[in-house]
Amino acid sequence: MNIQEYISSGIVESYVMGIANVQERAEFEKNCSTYPEIAKAREDFELSLENAAMENRVAPAIDMKEKIWNAIQQEEKQAKVISMNEPKSSDKNTNHVSVSWMKYAVAACFILLAGSAYWNYSLYTENKNLTSEKEAYVARLADFEKDMKSIIEPNPSFKIVSLKGLDAAPQSITTVYWDTTSHDVYLLVNNLPKPASDKQYQIWALLDGKPIDLGLIDNEFFAKQKRLLIKAKNVQNVQAFAITLESKGGNLTPKGTMYVLGNL
Repeated sequence: MNIQEYISSGIVESYVMGIANVQERAEFEKNCSTYPEIAKAREDFELSLENAAMENRVAPAIDMKEKIWNAIQQEEKQAKVISMNEPKSSDKNTNHVSVSWMKYAVAACFILLAGSAYWNYSLYTENKNLTSEKEAYVARLADFEKDMKSIIEPNPSFKIVSLKGLDAAPQSITTVYWDTTSHDVYLLVNNLPKPASDKQYQIWALLDGKPIDLGLIDNEFFAKQKRLLIKAKNVQNVQAFAITLESKGGNLTPKGTMYVLGNL
């Protein structure tokens, strides 16, 4: 068994995304138990999906700690003041030390309380954001599965090509779905770094070493990611697919850095 060819066939993505049939799933699970490389490929793809979900996490506001501390100080100002009788001269020094110690202890408690409140609020906000991100990502996955079922199920001529990350971004991964009959090309961006505002990803098909332009990925995709599936230009004959990072607007031939590549 050619393990790398099996991994590159797209079965890893199909299994994890839930679009593999019963026979394919059973065979894949057996191969995962037999070949550590295949199990590792599955773990890497699952991690790439997790990274994509985590990519747009929203951190707590920078001024949140200051707001909590100001609120605590305001409570101190409004607190009821209790008068204390003047201590006797014989106990004056002892009580002075006790009161001074008490002031510092209370101050320390307030600081600890503020820190604890800020930390708890940060965790609450982060967990809330993660939950929202997870729900949004699950919804996008559901949309993707719906799209793929409408495309692949009535048309068994689809080829699935897994594009692996190169030196520029080893963790990157993208999946291409190519219909060898209609020549339609669909792209699933599993994990690609968000490009700078003056850059844009461009999709290429490679035939006999020559690149064929398949279009650009709109930068709005990385800002909103409303859909996971991207429609590229059609291509009739192809031996490999690749994605490069080009100047915004793209080029007639690749000039930028290649991020992912996958052979048929």
